[in-house]
Amino acid sequence: MPCCMFNRPLHHQPFSLPEGFTLPEQPAEPFENVYHTPGEAAAIRFFEPSSEEDLQAMREILKGKQSRKWMDDPHMSQSDYRDWAGTESDTSFLFAVLDARSTDPEEIRHVEGFIYIYSEREEKFRVRRMERQGYLAPASKPRYALEVSFAVRPRTDGSQSGSGLMSSSLRQCCLQVQMLLKSPDRAATVLFAFVHPDNFPAQRTLESSGFLKQGSMLYDWDSPDATLLYLLDWPTLEAKVRDKVLRSIQPQEGG
Repeated sequence: MPCCMFNRPLHHQPFSLPEGFTLPEQPAEPFENVYHTPGEAAAIRFFEPSSEEDLQAMREILKGKQSRKWMDDPHMSQSDYRDWAGTESDTSFLFAVLDARSTDPEEIRHVEGFIYIYSEREEKFRVRRMERQGYLAPASKPRYALEVSFAVRPRTDGSQSGSGLMSSSLRQCCLQVQMLLKSPDRAATVLFAFVHPDNFPAQRTLESSGFLKQGSMLYDWDSPDATLLYLLDWPTLEAKVRDKVLRSIQPQEGG
């Protein structure tokens, strides 16, 4: 059963900014344990297992047209959704995506999608296949290797969009996971994702979040077709986040 970290607080990431730039004091978020980086369109938090609104959001996301197209049907019950939202693990994290551009707390409360970053038994086998195929160097010392998946919540008219919001949230989720893992350095934290070659929105989301396409390989050893493999490049991610931060404070510095 998938699981996430709910009871642990989110951390605020320190940024190395050029001389003369300072982060403005951020207003308090309307909800507890909500994380937002200046300049980013999205905010993130953990799902609340006791919240019926959160559980309904999870159901709508997984039953959406695009989710059904690219993801296996999980056939999850109400208790399954609650377990997924609330079970703790040291290496699995389920984030809710919020739209931070709104000033209305009720609009911010609306869950726009999820980001799931996790390591279970199957991920270990995928990492070994990556090493055998030369996509990932064998580890000379202990490291974390986690898979990334995400999905957008459908709109009321049945449409599904929001890749920009998802890339914004994914950038922040990657930074959160590295800190929650308490990894000594980012090189020891490998984040990867598999995407169908025809799923162009997901590919754009990954590339906008600092993931680089490595090539193609089978998702499972018995998969009929190969899928695209992406690996997170930490310097690229950090450059993208820093650029967002600087763009958000430059007008204030110039004024």
